[in-house]
Amino acid sequence: MARVPMPSPDQLPAGPHRDLLHAVHVLHEEAGWPGLQKTSTAIKARDDLNDTISHEGISKILRGEVVPTQWLKLEALVRQYLTWSIVRSKDIDQEVLRVHSLWQRAVTTLAPGPGDSASAGPSRHSSPEHLAWIINELFAEGHDDRAHEMFAQAAERGPSESVPLVAALMATHPDDAMRSLYFLGVEAARGFDTLADLLTEVYRVPPETWRGRDSVDAVMQAVVVHGGLFDNIVQVLEFLDDRSDRVGFEGLLRAAARKLDPSNAADFLIAMKRSPRADALVSAFLSALVAHMDEPLVRRMLDQLDSHPELRGETAKLAVLAFRRQRHGVE
Repeated sequence: MARVPMPSPDQLPAGPHRDLLHAVHVLHEEAGWPGLQKTSTAIKARDDLNDTISHEGISKILRGEVVPTQWLKLEALVRQYLTWSIVRSKDIDQEVLRVHSLWQRAVTTLAPGPGDSASAGPSRHSSPEHLAWIINELFAEGHDDRAHEMFAQAAERGPSESVPLVAALMATHPDDAMRSLYFLGVEAARGFDTLADLLTEVYRVPPETWRGRDSVDAVMQAVVVHGGLFDNIVQVLEFLDDRSDRVGFEGLLRAAARKLDPSNAADFLIAMKRSPRADALVSAFLSALVAHMDEPLVRRMLDQLDSHPELRGETAKLAVLAFRRQRHGVE
């Protein structure tokens, strides 16, 4: 027998994690306190369980060192204890459901572990990899709402926590991750400082992590769609230019070229021409249009610009750039 004591309340304060741990300890006791190695070996020998668990993993659970993040491993442990239980009146499936309910509350609220203060909350489990692991498990179990709620909680703590989490989710849920990055861009569109913080965190992620997706484009599409009036987008361009952020600057121009309706091109160019750095902005934007907008849309835009005499010079330059692309490719 190998009885593992419960952590004291000072080590593991009252809360969802302690409730879950207490339930597992009761099952361990009713099974006769089987040893860690014996339990792990018995689980591995069974062919009716969906996962296995090492004796080290069992030890960490019983000592309250972790909130189990993979339900199937905890389920295997619970079912093995129930198989050995001296309390024959317990329905195994019902007990598993009860423990699963406790686990859901513990893993969703990210209860503090031993040695953490009750107010520490998610800080102990806030590493991106750990949160991504939990969210993946919730998705796998069909608890999408809880998974999205957990991500929302991380997003509320700012880009320094939300962007690494998005990056960690790219390996398993790339579409959800990029969609989340877009929504972070929606929030960032409300203020220059927020956008700067978001871009700083995006740039810190190794490019290969994005698996060929354009992370900057995801953010900038949100800025274009939700940034408000064209004058606001021009101000963002000026802000990025002031920061010498060429990646963000070119990303925003690229997103504008892809998302802009040709019928709005004249208004956008007129807004740019009001900028103190109009020549540089207009030139960069026209180049982005030719590089990233489909050729039929460029032709539509030229037709739209023709009706604005004040944009005659810009119309001519766009026509020249479009001609060069048609003949020789983008220069």
